[in-house]
Amino acid sequence: MSTSSPSPEHLAAAFVQSTVGMALVGLQGQWLEVNTALCAMLGYRREKLLNLTFQEITHPEDLPEDMALVKRVLADEIASYRLEKRYRKSDGAIVWALLHVTLSRRTDGVPHCFVVQVVDITEQKRALAERDALFSLSPDLLAVSTPDGYLTQINPAWHELLGWEDARLMERPFIGMIHPDDVARTELEMRRLAGGGTVRGFRNRHRHADGSWRWIEWSTRLAADGCMFCSGRDVTGQIEGEGLLRAQERKIRLLVEHANDAFVGMDRHGIITEWNQHAEITFGWHADEAIGQPMADLLAPPRLRQAHVDGMAAFLRSGATEARKRVEKPALRKDGSEILVEFTVGVVPVDGEPWFHAFLRDVSKQRRMSDQLHYRATHDFLTGLPNRYEFMNLLQRSLAAPGAAPALLFIDLDGFKTVNDICGHETGDTVLIEFGQRLLAVMQDKGQVARLAGDEFVALLETAEEAETLCAAILRAAAQPYPQLDGRALLGASIGLAIADQGEGVDTLLARADAAMYAAKKAGKNRYAFGRRGEWTVRPH
Repeated sequence: MSTSSPSPEHLAAAFVQSTVGMALVGLQGQWLEVNTALCAMLGYRREKLLNLTFQEITHPEDLPEDMALVKRVLADEIASYRLEKRYRKSDGAIVWALLHVTLSRRTDGVPHCFVVQVVDITEQKRALAERDALFSLSPDLLAVSTPDGYLTQINPAWHELLGWEDARLMERPFIGMIHPDDVARTELEMRRLAGGGTVRGFRNRHRHADGSWRWIEWSTRLAADGCMFCSGRDVTGQIEGEGLLRAQERKIRLLVEHANDAFVGMDRHGIITEWNQHAEITFGWHADEAIGQPMADLLAPPRLRQAHVDGMAAFLRSGATEARKRVEKPALRKDGSEILVEFTVGVVPVDGEPWFHAFLRDVSKQRRMSDQLHYRATHDFLTGLPNRYEFMNLLQRSLAAPGAAPALLFIDLDGFKTVNDICGHETGDTVLIEFGQRLLAVMQDKGQVARLAGDEFVALLETAEEAETLCAAILRAAAQPYPQLDGRALLGASIGLAIADQGEGVDTLLARADAAMYAAKKAGKNRYAFGRRGEWTVRPH
């Protein structure tokens, strides 16, 4: 099959009908011929364009480069050239074009004209400009790197973050900017990337111009030509914050672990999650034994377990997210014994879930000491009965009760001075102790008794119903022989009975009972007396 060259008519038709702008341009720049696509692209009618030169519609900033290339073609330095340049359209708008220019010669080799192809790349340029704007404005580090690690394009964020000028960053492979401790990891990640895929969340340190180091987190994708498209963000503050947080957590854990109080943490289900060394000492359970166990089963005595469970359930139903409470409760030890613990319990939200925590202190010894001190402050050191201070408080509360009409018995031992004089104070003390025990035996649960001072005792009854019966019983008990005396002295008692009037005060009632006691003594002792209608009623044993 034979082939032949296209006819001039075919070439002319291709020129006219091409969707790409085409033209013949004279050696001085005048348009010799233009096709429809070029006229549409530049916005000129054909007749108008043919009366212009390409220099007249070229953007002034692009003309020097274009003219320099024309001279090189005419000087046979290059055969053709490609150039991106801007044209001014007839309405003043700018159109970006990609030119391909070739010199056409006559048969004798003399230059005749330029054959020009013009492709409209305005939209591509606009898209690139928008991309470059985003590239420049991004606060993250953006870069393109060659396969061997040279940066070919970087955005302004590199200078803002690392302080280096662009030329310094691009003159050597970026691996030279990496912290020595991170180089091996970075090279390994690059080899993995070369195998295909992407890298996300990789972190390493880059040197700042001032000599410090900045942590960068990278996302990198490998292009088909082996270049790497990289995006990095500064995570120095985050990592330093995480480091400080970890250090703070370590300090807190050390403080909790070595605290002088037991520390227990538990989740919303009451399961123990934290158990420090002092908890092991206080309760006897090792951490491995305690963690994972329900706190109610491990520490709460059986009688209190349900109340603990109900309390947690009520708190969770309330929807509260924080709380702090300080209480004292009995707690179980591993050996089954109970101790009294003072604990401060709180709850804080952790990952959206309530987490309970408590510091617990064994206060059994302190409570025993406190109880002992209180007992000593409120009880007679000799007889063990409540003392005057405690009894006055009891009497005050009794009188303050609505509708109260208590009966007060004021008791004084008859002949006690003789006991001290003949037998001595030590024997006298044993007699006081003995009488105190007899008084308790008579009263049982019918009222309160106390020793006011010396050989003076009192008894307080809620009502006067059995007052006289008890007076007689006390007189009988007081008159019984005392083995300590061995018959050397005889004892008895005189009792004053006073029944409280509505609204009567402590001192008034006590004074009336005291006066009644003296009336009993005056009447011959070993008697009890009470006032009635202004007169004393005295009844003997």
